[in-house]
Amino acid sequence: MPEWNDKGIVLSAKKYGEKGLIINILTQNHGRYLGWLNNYKNKSILADVQPGNLVNVFWKSRLIEQMGKFKIELISSVSGKIFDEKLKLQALNSVCSLLEKFLPERQNYHEIFNATNALIDLLTLQDTRKYDYWMEGYVKWEIGILSSIGFSLDLNRCAVTGVNTNLLFVSPKTGKAVSKEGAGKHAPKLLLLPYFLGGEKVIGSNFYDEILAGLNITSYFFKNKLLLSINTNKSITLPNPRIRFVELIEKL
Repeated sequence: MPEWNDKGIVLSAKKYGEKGLIINILTQNHGRYLGWLNNYKNKSILADVQPGNLVNVFWKSRLIEQMGKFKIELISSVSGKIFDEKLKLQALNSVCSLLEKFLPERQNYHEIFNATNALIDLLTLQDTRKYDYWMEGYVKWEIGILSSIGFSLDLNRCAVTGVNTNLLFVSPKTGKAVSKEGAGKHAPKLLLLPYFLGGEKVIGSNFYDEILAGLNITSYFFKNKLLLSINTNKSITLPNPRIRFVELIEKL
């Protein structure tokens, strides 16, 4: 019988039948895996499989092609650490929903696992100053997802002039940075490049506007590059948790 042990991040847990849960987990060495978990009414088990939790996971199946069964041991509960921080909880749900949507099953994405684990650590840091600079890390994580799945952004140099200064935009066609001089009359058609991603700092710019500009870049390429390549016959939308995350930031 095929079997393995690994470390994983819980992405979702959904009721299956009268006694079971279908658990979706991003593992460190085996990629995104689905498995069946028994006894979903056990409150301790339900607490262990909350989205974002870090777990030890054992998978076993009669045949490699089958879904198989999980045994799970909690390493770290994430949602419990940020349960009173609505925006961070929504960010965590957004992370899990994007991974569930974009990553194919059973393909090793070791770098994505490590980056996601690092982002979750960032979300759970206790900052008494209540700064929201973790949002910059979130946007960079989304850019990393784009890169790992096959669409890298080039934000270090102007695609038109070759300079690495006065960068203000991103080309929606190429994903490359464009300077003010290089943009010319095409500037209204380009995406804004925020300061924390290498753009020129604009006097009076608002932190949350910068974050939204970064999320607008990743949203565009998620919808027009990745989702379009994954499925051309259905409506192209991002997961609801990701949409709600942006809506919460817009209200700040």
